[in-house]
Amino acid sequence: MEAVYSDPETGLRLDRPTRRLILTFMGSAFLLLAGGAIAALLVVLTRAPAIELLWPSAFHMALTFHGILMLTMWPHVFEAAIWLWACTSLLRTRLISPALGWLAYGLAVLGILMILGTVASGRASVMYTLYVPLRADPLFYLGHLMYAVGLLTLMILFGLNLLKARSQGTYRGSLPLITYGMAVCAIITVVAIIGAVAAFVPAVLWAYRILVSKVDPLYFKAAFWSMGHTLQYTNITAMVVAWYAAATFAVKAKPVSEKFSRWAFALYCVTTLPVFMHHLLVDPTWSHAVKWVGATFVGILLGIPSAMHGLAVPASVEKTLRERGVGGLWGWLRQWGWDNPGMVLLAFSIVLFGIGGFDGTIATTMQLNMTRHNTMWIPAHIHGALAGGATLGFMAFAYGFLPHLGFEIRGKGLAKFQAWLTGIGFIILMVGMHWGAHMGVPRRMQSIRFAGADAPVPNWFSSMNLLGLGGVLAALGVLLFALIALVAMFSGSKREPEMVAELKDLRPALREAGS
Repeated sequence: MEAVYSDPETGLRLDRPTRRLILTFMGSAFLLLAGGAIAALLVVLTRAPAIELLWPSAFHMALTFHGILMLTMWPHVFEAAIWLWACTSLLRTRLISPALGWLAYGLAVLGILMILGTVASGRASVMYTLYVPLRADPLFYLGHLMYAVGLLTLMILFGLNLLKARSQGTYRGSLPLITYGMAVCAIITVVAIIGAVAAFVPAVLWAYRILVSKVDPLYFKAAFWSMGHTLQYTNITAMVVAWYAAATFAVKAKPVSEKFSRWAFALYCVTTLPVFMHHLLVDPTWSHAVKWVGATFVGILLGIPSAMHGLAVPASVEKTLRERGVGGLWGWLRQWGWDNPGMVLLAFSIVLFGIGGFDGTIATTMQLNMTRHNTMWIPAHIHGALAGGATLGFMAFAYGFLPHLGFEIRGKGLAKFQAWLTGIGFIILMVGMHWGAHMGVPRRMQSIRFAGADAPVPNWFSSMNLLGLGGVLAALGVLLFALIALVAMFSGSKREPEMVAELKDLRPALREAGS
């Protein structure tokens, strides 16, 4: 017999090796999140014209750090913990090979160190998009490949564990909803990794000046976004999984219709893949007909599964609360759980994702894309859908998940303050970004003063200073969350492991909720 950590409330059980691996991924993710938030502070304090903290080269270094940490590293490393939980505890089985999990972690961390190290050296300030012919240090591209191989190794482990659970018959019927959602997430990730290989293998050879003397910029942009945009829907799919789990952890909510939610997850596989073409709408690549189908038409369809989940999760909370006797048209909303940091963050995540998703749909149409793509509209889309939506959704999940791993969230009042601070900060940030976008404020620029111009552009200043205020509040909220989560983890578990011969079933309520 070996030690197994068990949660008395849900019946959640994890064997020691899997639990240790999950905690390692989560702890690493929180450190990456804190780094991304520090870089965010530097960026917003520079974009605010009242301060303009950094000079151009330092600003672009900070922007590269922020984009890579927050769009790629933090969410994917955190998602690794959800993948491992979904294919072990929820299926009542152990990890088929912890060694393979540690290999995935090691490869990902090695890639992260290579990427961040070259950015810190000043030889890779090429932002998240890193378009050629901008040439970064060769280790920067090699690090991306190493990171991709680490992710792929984790996907292989996840798939093998699904096969193991099926062959052992450790669960009945269909996969639990959470595991099903993470399986869809894994499929999207593998497709994105194929794009990463297509983009970065030629880039590595070009950077090292081996065999490849030139990489066509349009080829690289297409290959990069077949990876980059698709990979963001790894984050979106995992965010939705986090929504369902957070609602279950907080109020024991069950999906109103599992079939409805499963169809919404499945639609992501169909609608996600072609939408990267909206990054190419004004480029002389494929025909307008192909880009219209891939970017505009399918881009509009992509909003359907997200809207389905955006309705299903609040509906599950409403149904649960009404079953407990909460009455009135809006009584369930008043009883949402506004004193619970997880539920506060869940509400902000859903609202911000809805706003950011609408922004993305706007960017899929040719005419609006031409007037919006190089303005603050695109950062507004990203910070709504991914920074506000996914990051706050993962925070909500973590506030519910850590106690079920035996860790106490210390300072409940501070956690509630953090949730409201972060949500309100992101709302102010989004208002500033949209205001600036409508005024035509360009993105990716250190200053909006334009030296040598006949006159300043005063209608830009107020919007960007508001952006600075919201960005500071949001970044401080994110930093505070990382501190709260890390303190909880390093304070140690409050529950001793049980000595059991085998993993037992989860409680029916949690299993029916798919989490």
